[in-house]
Amino acid sequence: MKLTLKEFSKSSARLPVIMHSIDMAGYQATVIKDGHAHLLVAKNGKPLRHQSLMHMREALKSMPVASLVLQHQSACDEMINQPQRV
Repeated sequence: MKLTLKEFSKSSARLPVIMHSIDMAGYQATVIKDGHAHLLVAKNGKPLRHQSLMHMREALKSMPVASLVLQHQSACDEMINQPQRV
């Protein structure tokens, strides 16, 4: 599911946001709404993505964010046959 920045900004409730660390220097955000994860997308429909944590936080500064959590997944675990961390 997707949620645009405009839709998120109009939310009457403050919502939790998970920032996902992807690649070596990229971040995307997921908003938890009604118990479901919604990928935060820009006006053009593409995922909101920034190259630094600071830029992502700046983009979310005026949004109704209840909490902000950074989540990192490593491909290295999968390569050495370790289970995916939750």
